[in-house]
Amino acid sequence: MKKLALLLTVCLLAWSALAGCQTQDTPPPQESEGSAVSASSTAQEGDPVVLCIEDSFEQDAYELENYLKTTGVETEYEFLVLPNNTEDRETELTRLRTEIMAGEGPDAFILDATVPGTVTDSGEPLEALFPNVEKSMYSHLFLDLEDMAQSSEIIDLESCNQTVMDVGVTGEGRFLLPLTYTFSGLILDPSILNDPAYVFTSLDELLQSDEEALKGIMAWGTFRLFPDCLGLLADYTGQNLLVTQDSLQQVIEQADALSAFQDETYSQSPALYQGGRTIGANHLMSLAREETEYAVLPIPNPQGGVTAAVTFYAAINANAAHPQEAFDFIELLYSPELVTQQGFEVNGMHYGTMFDYGDNGSLAIPVKDGVLLQYAEDSGLLPGTLASFQGALDRIDSAKVYSDLDLDIYNLYETWHFERPEESLEELVDRTVSTMEMTLAE
Repeated sequence: MKKLALLLTVCLLAWSALAGCQTQDTPPPQESEGSAVSASSTAQEGDPVVLCIEDSFEQDAYELENYLKTTGVETEYEFLVLPNNTEDRETELTRLRTEIMAGEGPDAFILDATVPGTVTDSGEPLEALFPNVEKSMYSHLFLDLEDMAQSSEIIDLESCNQTVMDVGVTGEGRFLLPLTYTFSGLILDPSILNDPAYVFTSLDELLQSDEEALKGIMAWGTFRLFPDCLGLLADYTGQNLLVTQDSLQQVIEQADALSAFQDETYSQSPALYQGGRTIGANHLMSLAREETEYAVLPIPNPQGGVTAAVTFYAAINANAAHPQEAFDFIELLYSPELVTQQGFEVNGMHYGTMFDYGDNGSLAIPVKDGVLLQYAEDSGLLPGTLASFQGALDRIDSAKVYSDLDLDIYNLYETWHFERPEESLEELVDRTVSTMEMTLAE
């Protein structure tokens, strides 16, 4: 990328894959006086390791930097913070995009994926630095981390969810390090089911079943089916859209059929655990305090399995000045002490005991899900709940990172289900698929 010819190629490939970030105007916490948040200072001095992070991760990042200092690490980290203010964020999008495309920018990125349905105070989702980070992997924006990851005893790839970790792997190497993921599903008291052990592998199977209570509960949250019920949306190797007009229209019609089972009895069903429509580590640890065994029912993809979606990830800039030092910080995020929120103790001081994985903490299952499940079991998670959660994880057969394609599908169903536009369903689906094809081809 440092050579002009390659830079021009990368610019053409990468432009649509990038959005921006900005430095945080507020000063960092006092305990991290050695770190600044000015991007220009890095460009001039070339000394600190610059990590681009989300505003929601800032406090945890500084705490981990302080932990590293107490263990004798002398590396200075500088955090380039993405603001949550939409207007301020938008102002800096082009600036950082231009820096990266010019062979500059921060050393690494530790970022949230934009989860469909999450919005800011303005009612709109925050624009991501990389709207489609899987697509960005094929634009040579990131460094190959295969050797680093394979040799890392902290990451220990064999202890991670392999299907989820493979999201960051292409035929050329490992360019993305997923940190957390989620999947669509319900957590509920199985006593309301005719068959407490019931699972379904397709929406048609559910619709044809006699599980009226389950259909009634799901009827009030059909938007939660999207987009994960469609599985993988694109083949990034060939840059091909996997969703067709027929497959998209079919699942919308299935969701409409499910909506017909709406009954006030189930609109606020107590059988649904804490709203029960998001799956994350926080829910699992809360379940460890329950005396009732709960069931986890994932939303199946077209193959009958479950598609996981990465919600928090890390990558290193292909032009990083300090790739090893950036990796040293990133690999710390895989520590069992952070996965379990037990934290680190150094000289009587505790670090990471309230660690959370960015803004999507409620939708965060660490990729070291086996470590989390063992900790939950040790903390009192009942055998039935544990078995159901493990069963849901065992069904994961594909994974992706949430992207602008997922948002297109989510917004399509929101428009169709809640706004009932003048367009027919066929026209709306056709327009959405065409938009997705153009987005993927950009």
